[in-house]
Amino acid sequence: MSKSTIALLALVGLLVSLPAGAQSLISRYVAGDDYKVADTPAPRAKRDHGKVRVTEFFLYSCPHCYHFEPELNAWRKQHPDVAFSRVPVLFGPGSQPYARLYYTEVALGVVDRLHDQIFDAIHQNGRPLTSEGQMRRFMVAHGVDGRRFDKVYNSQAVEDDVQGIIARMRRYPVTAVPSISVAGRYWTSGQVAGSNPRMLKVADYLIDRVRAAGADDGG
Repeated sequence: MSKSTIALLALVGLLVSLPAGAQSLISRYVAGDDYKVADTPAPRAKRDHGKVRVTEFFLYSCPHCYHFEPELNAWRKQHPDVAFSRVPVLFGPGSQPYARLYYTEVALGVVDRLHDQIFDAIHQNGRPLTSEGQMRRFMVAHGVDGRRFDKVYNSQAVEDDVQGIIARMRRYPVTAVPSISVAGRYWTSGQVAGSNPRMLKVADYLIDRVRAAGADDGG
């Protein structure tokens, strides 16, 4: 029997003898190829109560984000033990109103109800929602008080949220959406991972990796 065969059999034996949790972390996913490691990890997020923070970077006008949303929603239902959040990216001046719209939804407590409907309006119904007036009319048509929308959309709190995007995009050099960060230290995208479904598999691997390490940072 050759030395290479003996070495291969020894490796197989080692894998079989490893605990199931450790085996799950032996993966074809490779740092630098399938995911990236953040240069500056995010501060630990106490608000997550021990859950791993997963953050999606998205843009309302992005068709890839729109088509990814059903996959992401299904994935989220399978991961109730994950702390999930979103960050609307700033790709050019036209993206800033969409970012304001998203954080307005969050502040008004309607993001779970209207997030998917905004995607549908833009990509399915031909309503781009590119101006504050168009956004206001949409929100009012969906039960939001117009004066509350005006106040929140133009508030300093929403402005601070939008400005905070810049720092987060520096931490993860996001060049394409949708992208996902895990625990404030890893990130991947459909472009990096090879496809959006594979991106979610990479995210699963990274979540397991963080849990195996016994620590969780913010996103």
